[in-house]
Amino acid sequence: MLLKRVHMKKYLQLARVRQYIKNGLIFIPAFFEGTLFEREILLKLLAGFFAFSAVCSVVYIFNDWKDAEKDRLHPVKCSRPIASGAVGKRQALLFAAGLLIMGYLILFLIQERGNGYAHLYLSIYFLVNICYSMGMKNVPVLDIMILASGFLLRILYGAALCDTWVSNWLYLTVLMISLYMGTGKRRGEKAKENGNETRKVLRFYSVMYLEKVMQMSMILAVTFYSLWSANLADINPGASAMIWTVPLVLAIIMRYEMLAEVDEDGDPTEIILSDRPLQILTVAYGMIGVGLLYRSI
Repeated sequence: MLLKRVHMKKYLQLARVRQYIKNGLIFIPAFFEGTLFEREILLKLLAGFFAFSAVCSVVYIFNDWKDAEKDRLHPVKCSRPIASGAVGKRQALLFAAGLLIMGYLILFLIQERGNGYAHLYLSIYFLVNICYSMGMKNVPVLDIMILASGFLLRILYGAALCDTWVSNWLYLTVLMISLYMGTGKRRGEKAKENGNETRKVLRFYSVMYLEKVMQMSMILAVTFYSLWSANLADINPGASAMIWTVPLVLAIIMRYEMLAEVDEDGDPTEIILSDRPLQILTVAYGMIGVGLLYRSI
């Protein structure tokens, strides 16, 4: 029994379940539209969350399968299941195939006929990230844009699931935050290089360049969020007070930036899951958002 538990833990690690926190972006469009707690929409989003998460795991597994040799040279990545030999390459691919079928099957069962946008966004995410693993991750700038596109596609996928739309300001806000986080991940990797070539694209970047792009993205993200929250009343008249959440958003970004500067890999998920004050700030934002957007319910 203990052996089975250890084996299952390795497969969960292979699927990178911790990374599923990023898929919470799927709920954002419904949250800001004020429909998140409608039973039908919430159930559809939850099912869509698991479908997207399954496909995300397939991408992670394929990436680990392809980079197993290089990962063995990395001080942290060497402990990944395929790189360490805990899970064989054949078993990993079979597991990925099962997850891929399950993800698309769930989405097929919940998506309304005539609305194939959720399938489209999920397929774009899958194909773009497979291409990323096949070599696009070695192309400077393009690699960061692909990292950022994953966050944006989650938002569009969530909007398609509940048949809503993403405003121009929200689209720009998410895009800039995504660029900020993607560049931060590269900055962390660049700053912690130990002489082993575990990511070829890093040779094209300097820490100073990455920091400039991060600063640009952060400033634009706050600007676009401010404009979005100021104009939110046009969509939800009861949400005009969302403009007062801008200082809290600034606090979240400042805290995140402080942590990202010292994080070994700059991974957004690990930063968020490892810092209690950042988690408290994020939960506070969510609670205030619920209070402002759903006070008439």
